[in-house]
Amino acid sequence: MNNEKNQFNTETNAGSAKVMKKHKFVILGGGPGGLQLAYDLQQQNADYLVIEGADAPGNSFKLFPRHRKLISINKVFTGSKDPEFNMRHDWNSLLCDDDDFRFKNYDKDFFPHADSLLAYLADFVERFDINIQYNTRAGLIDKKADGYIITDQNGNEIHCEVLIVATGLDRANIPQVEGIEYTEDYADMSLDLADYEDKRVLIIGKKNSAFETADHLIPAAAMIHLVSPNSINMAWKTHYVGDLRAVNNNFLDTYQLKSQNAILDADISSIKKQGEQLLVTFKYHHAENEVESILYDKVITCTGFKFDASIFADSLELKLAYKGKYPALKNNFESVNNDNLFFAGTLTHSLDYKKSTSGFIHGFRYNSKVLAKILTEKYLGKAQAQETLNTEAQCIADHMLKRINRSGGLWQQPGFIADAAILDNGCFRYIKESQKDYLVERYGQTEKSLFVLTLEYGAPIVGDPFAVERIHRENIDAAASSQFLHPVVRHYRNGEMLAKHDVIEDLEAQWVEPEHYEPLIEFFNQQYAQKHNTDNELAAPLEV
Repeated sequence: MNNEKNQFNTETNAGSAKVMKKHKFVILGGGPGGLQLAYDLQQQNADYLVIEGADAPGNSFKLFPRHRKLISINKVFTGSKDPEFNMRHDWNSLLCDDDDFRFKNYDKDFFPHADSLLAYLADFVERFDINIQYNTRAGLIDKKADGYIITDQNGNEIHCEVLIVATGLDRANIPQVEGIEYTEDYADMSLDLADYEDKRVLIIGKKNSAFETADHLIPAAAMIHLVSPNSINMAWKTHYVGDLRAVNNNFLDTYQLKSQNAILDADISSIKKQGEQLLVTFKYHHAENEVESILYDKVITCTGFKFDASIFADSLELKLAYKGKYPALKNNFESVNNDNLFFAGTLTHSLDYKKSTSGFIHGFRYNSKVLAKILTEKYLGKAQAQETLNTEAQCIADHMLKRINRSGGLWQQPGFIADAAILDNGCFRYIKESQKDYLVERYGQTEKSLFVLTLEYGAPIVGDPFAVERIHRENIDAAASSQFLHPVVRHYRNGEMLAKHDVIEDLEAQWVEPEHYEPLIEFFNQQYAQKHNTDNELAAPLEV
């Protein structure tokens, strides 16, 4: 690494602090989201700096997950040699121009070890000479007329025109319950099973960290209960990777097969000390509002994390979303009420919370790439890359299906990352992988027709997700009823969606058959006149 590049250039201030040389862009946080953005800005020769509070990148993965098994899949063998296609099944690699620099070279397990990710991220910084300053924690972020000032733990200042926060969800989300101070937190709990032998344990929470913890304790604890107000959502039914994953659900067997364990849908009224134990009072949701108190030896909170906004000056009045869990964002990843303040990494999940994958590496790596394009266009005057295509229906249909058959971003970010084709001056301007609502907001408000391509799941599954009645593979009239991932094309003009076309789902997710491309060609023919029609008259609005 270029060590000289990572030294601060300083000026002596009148006081004890030092004013750092101003950078165009400062990225706060050296995790995967910040590193992906740094890489893409570096590709554009942008003046940027990453500041990281720890002494290595990806610091949160040193502690989390506590039991060290990642639930981000690492499918090494896909049957394809296409690097773009293979990123559909690689949930840990960052996007770069070296197809050989992939996470699969660090770990072969389908659910890999967290330490492997730490090694990969450290080598990513070294391999691509990322401009990162370690051991620099932001104590206060304030805004002046010409940009932002980050004051670090030593009183030093770093100035920038544009600030991008990629700190992740780094603050424990502790529930407001009487007696919560008597509990242990997921981040601090002992991993020594001897500490739980023959103990009665309550785990507050029903997401992956809670079940990961319960699974770890099954061999030792006498009894384990999991509690939260809401019932479990299984990822295999919701298609949301943040819901309970199969790799963590062994505990369900021990409940349903009566091994002294249980899952409670209830509110906790209080937690009180009773000798060496804790008396927890519940109000059940599915037992006619029954109230019951149960004694436990240990209570562990596994209730997730939220964004730490305490480093922002009160004058910024930073707006938050989802009860303070995330920053509130515009569709371009910018703060809704602070110009030139953007967010990257898992914080972008504010835009697709519980809908797509922006909370995870395989999702937000594409968001960072999109954000880099937005930043370099807005602040460096570099236009986003676009292809030019002719307007023949077969041409645009073929192009879209080829994209949908290999694109990593469209696959990994269903309904969120999209391609766009803008009908302009007798041709299509084609944009790859941007944020769907940003595309519609920017290009779909004029007389020019905008066609947006996404991959999307069908309607929410009712009943058993393994017994869904699928439509026949040639039943193209029912394509909109497809349950699994399938291509969707929407037509916008003058701020209105004129039409929507679903391409029927395919078992192997390869849309190459006549039942895939022929209806799509017909759709385009319906939506705009053929090339010989000089008035280029477009279809009237449709009910969709």
